[in-house]
Amino acid sequence: MEFLKRYRWPLVGVGLAILVVAFLAFRPDKLFVDDVVDEDLASAFATSVSDAVASEVATTTPTTLSLPSAPVTTTTAPPTTTEPPVPSEPVVVKTGAFFGIDHAAEGTAAVYEQDGKHVLRFEDDTDIQNGPDLYVWVLPSAEYEGGTPTEYIDLGKIKGNVGGQNYELPDDFDAKAEHSVLIWCLRFNVPFAAAPLAS
Repeated sequence: MEFLKRYRWPLVGVGLAILVVAFLAFRPDKLFVDDVVDEDLASAFATSVSDAVASEVATTTPTTLSLPSAPVTTTTAPPTTTEPPVPSEPVVVKTGAFFGIDHAAEGTAAVYEQDGKHVLRFEDDTDIQNGPDLYVWVLPSAEYEGGTPTEYIDLGKIKGNVGGQNYELPDDFDAKAEHSVLIWCLRFNVPFAAAPLAS
């Protein structure tokens, strides 16, 4: 009893420190707070569009003129302007609906392609229950079959659990193969949501 009286405040301090560390590690508040994202599809392909225009400008070689030895009368034609090529619009190549795995989830996942670049997009209707340490994985299978996947494309932490957002896929992504999207909680090693993708 004397021990508790003597070390009461240091013990309270240690207890509070443990609570703070546990809170930061497990982040239970994430289950009740939404992280809203509002990216548009055009921003996902903005880099590739500007790169295409820059590449077109870079490949245009200047014409060198040699001066004649004697004066020559020439007529000047009005300058012609050439517009840079307009890249094609993004098209949907795969799409699927989110469903929750022991958590609430709804919305649409879609793979868009433009000029050989692929982007995974969560459409504006996306609403997945939030949680700590959520990652976006693309599996090489038509649907999630349970357990911890051993093969997947890691697209990094989810940008938000609500709203439209874009994730660039690797250059070697094969849109013709089978794929599904998995939202995985790395902290607890459990799935939150999945979306099978079909053409």
